[in-house]
Amino acid sequence: MSLVGNVLSRAGLYQPLKRKIRYLTDAQHRLREKEVKEDLERTRREIGSWASAPIEQADPNRLFGIISFTNLPLHAKFQSLVAKAMQLRGYTPIVFTFTGCRFAHQYFRLFGIDRLVMWNEYVEQAGIDPSEVKAAVDSALPSELTPGHIKASTYRGVEIGKHALSMTCRKRVEGRLDLDDPATFKMLYNFMEQGVRSVIAAERFCEQNPLAKLLVRDSGYIPNGGIYETALTQGVDCMVYEQGQRRHTWILKRFTPESKSQHYFSLAPATWDQVQKIPWTQELDSTLESEFAGRYKPDSTDDTRRLQSGKKLKSPNEVRSQLELDPARKTAVIFSHLAWDAAFFSGGCIFDDFEDWLFQTVKFVANECPQMNWIVKVHPFNVFKLQRESVSETSEMRLLSPLMPLPRHVKILPADTDINTQSLFPIVDYVLTVTGTVGMEFPCYGVPAVVAGHGRYDRRGFTIDTTTREEYFSILKSLHTTEHQGEQVRDLARKHFLALMRGRQISLQDIAPMELKRLHEAQSNIHDNITIKPRSLSEFQQSASMKRLGDWMAYSHEADILEALPHLSGVGHSQAT
Repeated sequence: MSLVGNVLSRAGLYQPLKRKIRYLTDAQHRLREKEVKEDLERTRREIGSWASAPIEQADPNRLFGIISFTNLPLHAKFQSLVAKAMQLRGYTPIVFTFTGCRFAHQYFRLFGIDRLVMWNEYVEQAGIDPSEVKAAVDSALPSELTPGHIKASTYRGVEIGKHALSMTCRKRVEGRLDLDDPATFKMLYNFMEQGVRSVIAAERFCEQNPLAKLLVRDSGYIPNGGIYETALTQGVDCMVYEQGQRRHTWILKRFTPESKSQHYFSLAPATWDQVQKIPWTQELDSTLESEFAGRYKPDSTDDTRRLQSGKKLKSPNEVRSQLELDPARKTAVIFSHLAWDAAFFSGGCIFDDFEDWLFQTVKFVANECPQMNWIVKVHPFNVFKLQRESVSETSEMRLLSPLMPLPRHVKILPADTDINTQSLFPIVDYVLTVTGTVGMEFPCYGVPAVVAGHGRYDRRGFTIDTTTREEYFSILKSLHTTEHQGEQVRDLARKHFLALMRGRQISLQDIAPMELKRLHEAQSNIHDNITIKPRSLSEFQQSASMKRLGDWMAYSHEADILEALPHLSGVGHSQAT
């Protein structure tokens, strides 16, 4: 920041002036703000005054924290609904936010949520000694500056290394960081400093305002991760949430210091124990096939990610012809990850990061595995995400450019391909991933999945798991000799997938139906949105979905909240304790 910028910042004028200049010069930004303002007024008219009325049973000393840091209506409204549910159960919501999230603040106040902690101001006023922060970062940094070693960097029990790596990848829109580059290392170092400050500030806040419970989204970014993991170390009941993959749904999971590295969209051990005991039936088979149909049909309105938007279902012969695959050989697909978004949030990888795995895998099969067709499938979510970032080239293609041209047995399937992913199922013999959903999808059809990571669905009996790079490459070398999985393994995978997709995604359709715009409308801040249906407090309280969610958050200790699963006897209701 320039000298003038520093002066304006100290006077509290820098950010307002910056916002004003952007508003005047950026037509797209003005349109996005207009849409949000219209949604805010529509929401105000729809809910009237019932949501802002005070709740007598809310105890000002029983604090329910919400780590927000969002200005998106979808999340501000969801957080407001949850806050109101917790008020009715005796908690007082307190929201961690930024001064710049002014639209979110207005949504919160529509629901009577007025305890807002402006985190940027709180940290600045905390008077944290810069030399203490620098010393902490220097002490936490490993002697070998690789992502693999930095991931292990912690400060007072908080994984600031992971958080800083995730922030740096997200900022640079690339998954493989060159830490020998001074600019990249400086960015990482600055994020680690921010991470340390967030931990110190969170400790001080919790000392003065003991939290009983905490809800967080994007738990691996900064300052989210510092607040969340500090609360975990202090015994706060912490829950992570994300938007579900199915329309109208949300995913929530309760964590402990011991379980925090698990993926939020996974089955807890206790849940998995129940699911394995379920007898698989033809009726469940039909339900699973219906789930796959809704997930993969072109232009699906069921899948919130819209990954198959504009793509075509093609015959095996059409796919083989388009990709020039040798029909006499088996085929494996390497499914890339969106390596720069939430890159180090959960789980682990036997390589340094997702892109190190992708590069090393493609290099190995190109040189050592000509016995099969290999397809490198670039993640389709790039189309949506990069549109929002105004970036044209995927990080995967930049990463793999030194390996070009690839040999004839290795093909690239770009993110914007017109081939619907379901068209690959009949022609694929093996899939490779770290923790992607394909690793639990393809085994439902007997296709072996080689996974190079842990923390989501590995070691549950339906994947080929690896613990070292040597073991991984050895498996790839002889993969073409591996047979398809038997019926018992396939049914195990199907139980897992159905329980996860139908059980772990909580529908709020009765109270907050979800609207989805088309993929090309990604620039809109309301490309995903919800409508608030209740018109009175009693109508809100009587909502079956909100009652289940509120009771789980307030009274349960179960890791997973589950929808009641049709035909899955004994699975689907967490016990409140």
